[in-house]
Amino acid sequence: MTLNFRILVLIVLVGIFTVSSFIFDQMVIYSEDKIREKNFLYKRSFGNYLSSKTVMLNTRDLMTRIQVKKNFFEDRQTFLQDTVSVLFNEKLMKLTFDENVSSDYFKNLKTIFTSRYQTLGYDILKECNLAYTFFKGVQVRNFDISIHNDEKIIKAIKGVNKINLNNSLKAHDHFTKKLDLERKKILSIDHDISNMDEFYIIREKYTKLLDYYFLHYGHLNKINEAHAVTFDFYFKEARNFLDEKNSFERKRNYFILFGVLSQILSLFFLIFLFKTLMSLASKK
Repeated sequence: MTLNFRILVLIVLVGIFTVSSFIFDQMVIYSEDKIREKNFLYKRSFGNYLSSKTVMLNTRDLMTRIQVKKNFFEDRQTFLQDTVSVLFNEKLMKLTFDENVSSDYFKNLKTIFTSRYQTLGYDILKECNLAYTFFKGVQVRNFDISIHNDEKIIKAIKGVNKINLNNSLKAHDHFTKKLDLERKKILSIDHDISNMDEFYIIREKYTKLLDYYFLHYGHLNKINEAHAVTFDFYFKEARNFLDEKNSFERKRNYFILFGVLSQILSLFFLIFLFKTLMSLASKK
């Protein structure tokens, strides 16, 4: 290999590795941009996932509470109405209690249990107010569709938003406009229970009020199911963005490594080029 050819080869090698170093530096910059982009998308999707998860857990807790409260009121109503039925039936009272018990004792029992039965309706109304307070604490959010490009996804998110809005409004009306009507029915009872006919009238109103209370369970269930869809979707989307972010981070590390190696090799061949040029100069 002649000296001039060696110089030419070294110049070419220095040029190749210098250009390679520049290219790898640009790839590092590109990877950094993609990492920031994917990190932003990941955080946004993860935030939507957490929001859906929170709504799911809250609505599920409220649904469980509704079922437990309904069972409690039904058991309480059953016990009281059975007791009242006995107290207004002389034959059953004689079979249940000792014959020597005074009439004042039975009168006091009637007063106690009928008054307790009448307070049942007010307790259900209090529970309705409390349930509405809990419902207002659930942050049912409207998901942004502008962040998506796929028409199927946009259509699905629109459907979820519509379900959330409709059932939120229905639950709101249930505890405001409609509850006022139910409250008036209970407050219109301005007499005590003195016979079985009056008891049957009050029992019917209380039973309907308890059925009314349980109606918002369905609205919460639909909101819960809608957020189960977004929960699953945004979880998978966030995981995909995180995987893409990690992939670009690995590529960035490789580009940094190759860039450093290119710079070292470029410097190595540049040193040999200077040495060769100096040898050529010394010979001349």
